[in-house]
Amino acid sequence: MPDEITNQRFDELLSEYIEGRMSEESGSEFAALLKADPVYTEMLLEQLMMDARLEQFESERHSAEHFVAGLAATFAAETTGPAFVDRVMEQAGSGEATGPSVAEANVARSFPTMAASLAGALLVGVFLAIGIGWWQGSWDDAAGEPAIARFGELNNCRWVASEASVESGDVIHIGQRIELSSGFAEVLFETGARMNLIGPAIVEVRTNNHVFLTLGEVDLEAETLESKGFTVETPSSTFVDISTAFTATVSPDGLSRLQVTDGEVDVVLDGGDPNRLKQGETLYIEPGEHKIMTRIESGDETAAFRFPTISSPSRNDYADTSQGIASIRVAEGALRADGSASGPASVLLDGTGQDRQDAPRQSAFFTGRESGSFIIDLGHAISISKINTYSWHQHNLIEEHRNRAQQMFTLFGYAGDEAPSLSPSPKKTGWERIARVNSDRFFQVNEKLDRPAQQACSIRAAEGAIGRYRYLLLQTRRSTFYGEIDVFETP
Repeated sequence: MPDEITNQRFDELLSEYIEGRMSEESGSEFAALLKADPVYTEMLLEQLMMDARLEQFESERHSAEHFVAGLAATFAAETTGPAFVDRVMEQAGSGEATGPSVAEANVARSFPTMAASLAGALLVGVFLAIGIGWWQGSWDDAAGEPAIARFGELNNCRWVASEASVESGDVIHIGQRIELSSGFAEVLFETGARMNLIGPAIVEVRTNNHVFLTLGEVDLEAETLESKGFTVETPSSTFVDISTAFTATVSPDGLSRLQVTDGEVDVVLDGGDPNRLKQGETLYIEPGEHKIMTRIESGDETAAFRFPTISSPSRNDYADTSQGIASIRVAEGALRADGSASGPASVLLDGTGQDRQDAPRQSAFFTGRESGSFIIDLGHAISISKINTYSWHQHNLIEEHRNRAQQMFTLFGYAGDEAPSLSPSPKKTGWERIARVNSDRFFQVNEKLDRPAQQACSIRAAEGAIGRYRYLLLQTRRSTFYGEIDVFETP
């Protein structure tokens, strides 16, 4: 088992890799650690699966389930043995790799993150594994339909159909499917809307103000009167522009993300009432029956824990220790116990957050690999309407020291009388995944000062309850100063 110093160094190198700033020297060190211990490969895979810009494919001819099965099989094949490390290092540009062509890596390195680069490489493998013939002829499928848009700027574009020839100014018809393997493509609509695609991405143009995003990321600007109401539909949600600009992203297993950069956007799920987001707000929507929505916000950095829409820590939630029903324990890892020791896990159910920005004993945080798990036992299965988590950390003397403010975790639930094992993995032992949270990705953190010192995350269903559970598992990444977890029962 690697020591704590080595684990901390791996975390630093992992951040460099994900953020696309890895040097050749660091790349060699990163490769050595990956080859030395399979635990590090697992950690890398977890991060890539959280960040990669892939999405399940839906079409009239092939089901989403079929695509996901192909994706899973290909991903497993790509990540077996030393060949995976070679592929990773090629994408990092270390020069050590013996995998696919260096030319592909050179193209990939021009994009925002190395995670997206590797996602592109894996995507090519998926297409090969489940039949690239699915995509052939997509440029001709819309023949005879009205032309309602054209391509603008094209940068380092590679198309899924290798024979596709696309140039700036080419027209786009209703019903046409744009299949971008990598690169950047601008689409200009006659209504005045402007859509930027970041590969890998697959988008079908349905009308002059409506597209269906099955994979990847699009940035949409709709500043004209004619483009008002522009709609980006995904497999799990529909985003309707009210004014100006937003970004829509879909990830490997159906997680949709909306970030409003200007104006307002309505989120519509399963024909229900719209949820309106304003400038600066972001929402995640998990796939599945309940359409779980996750909202993350920064606070006012006071002991009052005030947020724009998320409520402050509560003493009246079902899990509060004053109710005498729920309990919490550490299931994996160990809470820090040295000179700046963590408080006990029970501080997370006491109804309050920290009373200052650097309060270790009022926080619960892990040592070692800087990760671990909490299990909350609610006493019996209840119908849960909302789960809120809170964190606060900023060093008293060093303003930019916000290492323990971020929230990165996966939330699971279980309704039975006895909590299942966590090995080999929660999903394989009966835990049901509820939501995934990565606040650094949400806040687009590049430097420490980009990270808000006080954060809250609110998880709820689009309509009705999240589900019925007795146990909640919070499987964390990073050593965050968590201050409170609130669980609310459906009335």
